[in-house]
Amino acid sequence: MEKPIQDGMPEPDNVPQDLRISTQEVDGNYAKFEVTSEEEILIILRGLLRNGTRVTAYLNDSLDFLMTSLLAIDAESNKLTLALDSSKHLNRRAQLCSKLICISSQGKIKLQFELDGVDLVKFGEGTAFQGDIPASIIRLQRRDYYRLMVPKGSPLKCIIPVLQPDGRTVHHEANIVNISGRGLTMDVPHEGVELELDQEFPNCRIDLPGGEHIDTTLQIRSIYFSNLSGGRAVKRSGCQFLKMPTPVQKQLLRYILKVESERLAGKI
Repeated sequence: MEKPIQDGMPEPDNVPQDLRISTQEVDGNYAKFEVTSEEEILIILRGLLRNGTRVTAYLNDSLDFLMTSLLAIDAESNKLTLALDSSKHLNRRAQLCSKLICISSQGKIKLQFELDGVDLVKFGEGTAFQGDIPASIIRLQRRDYYRLMVPKGSPLKCIIPVLQPDGRTVHHEANIVNISGRGLTMDVPHEGVELELDQEFPNCRIDLPGGEHIDTTLQIRSIYFSNLSGGRAVKRSGCQFLKMPTPVQKQLLRYILKVESERLAGKI
């Protein structure tokens, strides 16, 4: 699953894209942002409860989500209670899910946590969802997660040079799914490229619209399969840019801002 993240964390009740960070990325690029202290987790959750902050809860690995908010937290029983969505259909589906990936925010801080399923329980005069308090929460500032979902109508390609046993260099083309100033997610080429975690690929080229290109070194940070909406699984890799010069970073940022401006203007 992909996690295109908008700059400035949009309100969860107006979600334009899939906002999730995958388990593989949590273990890789985002591990340092993971909060595991029980006290800190409770402080964060109580803040969401106190402010009545909306929460977007994705159903398993699908693109479907429901809107909810925290209703109660019981640290003694290790349970939290969530409001039902207005959709009865989504509520029924949520009860059958093995996990809910929850996205919310506090100020300009993005939050993500995972629930191992929920049960329908009585709450007040009605019903609500109840699940275990999460064992960890990812907490990101906007500068740590700004990523652009590459428009389908204007795809980006990454050319990866791979050294062969006979000394030749073969160039393989990969579709870029999303990109930021720190790295990218790409579809792994079907043949010719064997990826390993922490492996580095120098002299990669990203072709930008208008004939521009960026040269960079990619380091493999995660490898995983993503289920697309049609049910097809694709192999993807999260990559980090290494030692990207400041002028190149600015060039990439100009591209990202241009595409975001066009998207907001409804041009793409």
